[in-house]
Amino acid sequence: MLDLYKLHIFSVVVQTGSFSAAADQLYMTQSAVSQHIKELEGSLGRQLFQRGRRGVRLTPHGEVLNRYTGEIFELVAKAENALVNVEQLTSGRISLGATPGIGVYLVPDWVQHFRARYARITVAMQTDITARIVADVLGGRLEIGFIEGELDDQPNPRLASLILEEIEQQVIVGFKHPYWDRQAIELHDLHQQSLIVREANSHSRIWLERSLHQHGIEPLIGAEFDNLESIKRAISVGRCLAILPPYVVQTEAQQGLLHVLPIVGRPLTRSLKLIWDSQVSLSPIVRAFLLELASRYPPLQSLSIA
Repeated sequence: MLDLYKLHIFSVVVQTGSFSAAADQLYMTQSAVSQHIKELEGSLGRQLFQRGRRGVRLTPHGEVLNRYTGEIFELVAKAENALVNVEQLTSGRISLGATPGIGVYLVPDWVQHFRARYARITVAMQTDITARIVADVLGGRLEIGFIEGELDDQPNPRLASLILEEIEQQVIVGFKHPYWDRQAIELHDLHQQSLIVREANSHSRIWLERSLHQHGIEPLIGAEFDNLESIKRAISVGRCLAILPPYVVQTEAQQGLLHVLPIVGRPLTRSLKLIWDSQVSLSPIVRAFLLELASRYPPLQSLSIA
């Protein structure tokens, strides 16, 4: 009888194209992966992979097994989703990733709302830049990801995404800034203004500079930080400004420490997106988590997660 665990290892080797890459993804040694594949081949009496210096490729028999493996795991997922009652589970885990703003200012509320109903389920969150969240979702290290911003122009065809909300980016100033008493701002008012921004390689920074340049705005970069809390602190005590989503500064705005200025015409918006591997069925626990979010983000209802 086929061993589902070995089939999973086989599937990861197929996806990654090498034993070493599969070992990294599975948190195993390369020799252990090789041994499992060797045992699987022995149990079938068929060679499944052609080994080479640049990795492995499927033999014709491997192609056949790979096709059936996809069908097997699809049936397993359907059985789980049909029968598992998440509310009655004594334990469980969901792994998700999020870009910094989402991970710090949105996900904690989502998690507490979810765990109020599913107290025995552990939610493990990883905060990282968009590229790494995408890589970890496709690599099977994360089940789903939440990003605010843009994906590559030619994303991996396995990567599925759903826009949950369009988020207006607004100008944030401290009490020392000349714009403190304003109620709104024109985009051209940002020309030659000192901005505090994210680090140069972040999607947020790349998007912001590109968007401002498209509108003919050339700001002055006053400082760059790799985290949002540092940006907020610098804005609150200085004369620079920042462009951020309003949820990042909601608490400080309510306390009168920062002032939020909408930009007339809403010229700067970014999309809050859910991403997942289209070749991997969402688990019952992931579906339960997304169902809890559906009241906040109605587009989730299109995933037929109920």
